[in-house]
Amino acid sequence: MTTEAQTQINFSTADYDKTTAIARYRERLAELREAAEEEDIERSEASERDFRAFVTDNPGWRKAALGLMDNGNLRAVWKGDDGSHLGLQFLGNQFGEYVIFKKRSSTTLVSRVSGVDTLDGIKAQVDALDLAALVTL
Repeated sequence: MTTEAQTQINFSTADYDKTTAIARYRERLAELREAAEEEDIERSEASERDFRAFVTDNPGWRKAALGLMDNGNLRAVWKGDDGSHLGLQFLGNQFGEYVIFKKRSSTTLVSRVSGVDTLDGIKAQVDALDLAALVTL
């Protein structure tokens, strides 16, 4: 079931550094807290803690669309013009559930990879699938 809290907003990709990376999400996080209260969704503090750490540790990543899942977890989505896509739900304890769609240049097919891994493992997947253009400024 999709709730209003899952509505995602696209953001600009202005330059930023490690100390201001999370500041770009401050307004959206406040909106999601408010939506959670209105819709009686119990937010996961562990999910938000992981999200904040992930953003702070990856200051060169573009700003993602950010949504709140019915289970209270945060989900970030990066979409590329070529059909590539990374969706990452922050599960807490430095784990994430991810789905990656990668458009291969040699074909019209799109590869799909998904699973649950550590956040570092997911970053390794992004590197292995050459998705730097999707997630970095």
